[in-house]
Amino acid sequence: MIWKKAKYVLLFTCIFTLMLVVGCSPKSDTAPHNDNKKKEETNGGKKDVIPEEDEEPIEVVLEAPEIPSNIASVISYPVGEFSGEFYDEQQEEIEAKLEELPSISDVEGEEVVQQYWSKLRSLVAEEYPDPASVVAEWKLAGFGDPDIEDPKLAFKENYNVEIILDASGSMAAYLGGETMMNLAKDSIRSFAASLPNDAKVGLRVYGHKGTGSQEDKAMSCDSSELFYEIQSYDEKKLNDALDQFEPSGWTPIAESLIRAQKDLQGLDGENNTNVIYLVSDGVETCDGDPVKAAQELANSSISPLINVIGFNVDSEGQQQLKAVAEAANGTYSTVTSVQQLQEEFQRSQEMASKWMEWKQGADTENINTVLNRETTIFDFKNKWAEKSSLEIRNLDEMIMYLYKTDKITTEQRKLMKNYRNSLYDVLNEYENTAYNDLMDLAQQSYKEMDKAIQEKYKASN
Repeated sequence: MIWKKAKYVLLFTCIFTLMLVVGCSPKSDTAPHNDNKKKEETNGGKKDVIPEEDEEPIEVVLEAPEIPSNIASVISYPVGEFSGEFYDEQQEEIEAKLEELPSISDVEGEEVVQQYWSKLRSLVAEEYPDPASVVAEWKLAGFGDPDIEDPKLAFKENYNVEIILDASGSMAAYLGGETMMNLAKDSIRSFAASLPNDAKVGLRVYGHKGTGSQEDKAMSCDSSELFYEIQSYDEKKLNDALDQFEPSGWTPIAESLIRAQKDLQGLDGENNTNVIYLVSDGVETCDGDPVKAAQELANSSISPLINVIGFNVDSEGQQQLKAVAEAANGTYSTVTSVQQLQEEFQRSQEMASKWMEWKQGADTENINTVLNRETTIFDFKNKWAEKSSLEIRNLDEMIMYLYKTDKITTEQRKLMKNYRNSLYDVLNEYENTAYNDLMDLAQQSYKEMDKAIQEKYKASN
């Protein structure tokens, strides 16, 4: 009897010991995961890594401009370095840039995805047309119309044009198989030849001496020269002038605007319509203040119409050149081809033709007829649509690349696609709003147009 009891006690002790060993073993099938180990869940064939709550968050900081919230901020938003071309036309460069961006697949939260999205948008943001520029074109087209309460746009006894041309080293870059400098020279030749015989033209060139080196900066920044004095068109003299310089050094925009005022000295705004074209492919690099210089030039006694042309210019250059035009109450346009450059010059040629008709006593009713405004509005709408379509397509490609290279998770990709859809809707809404605004403005007087455009698209910038 005692033996039986001892046997049962021994058996119970062994079983209890075995249960303790198995229950505490790290090899148990029911053992919990290590708290510091990341969970992995499969989603659509991709593993999304989700950090545990006690894991230190990964900080990601990506600097980018604030996403636009109205039409004015869309227009003023810095143009992206990969704008203007489709993804596949610059795929290698874009993907190299995307490789520099950090992976956020280990990061939770929507805030970092929004930050990432803002960065992507800043890379491919397009330059959207400004409704105010359309109205400015209408005013130029209505040159001489007595309803335009701007003395600069009234017919005067004389018509003078001065072109201020950038000859800095960057103008040696090729565009469509030809240097930008040669394209600019060809455009100037065509424009000058098209002017009426009684009109006068001049050519000032800057940055044509020295090199882009620091040692040559002082000399190059002082190189702003009137190669063709204000005079009637002379084909041989102008060609000789154009043959005297090639792209070379720095970019003294401010100094050139100051000297342009001296070029036109004596040609007061009361008796002269003075038009200045500033053509540049970049920003001021000679420590001058081109905005201040443009403002002083515009307010001088020569009272010129100032047209600023950004020739294949980058985002930084566009921002500064727009500011120069705005300070002078002038117009700004970006051109990326010789055809577009010639179209900008063509506006002045059309103004000069109207002036010549006025001098010859032609019927003012025909002279003062505004060009078909609806055509320019449709052109505006089509251009906006092309820009938004290009931007959205490039964003789609970038998001897909980030997803394929595991920089973002499936859920993060979905969030970005939502942002993309929202942006597309907003851009379409702004396009239609601007289109309707312009249609309304087309029926108003110049004075009413000026007031409305300032309120809608300038004050909110």
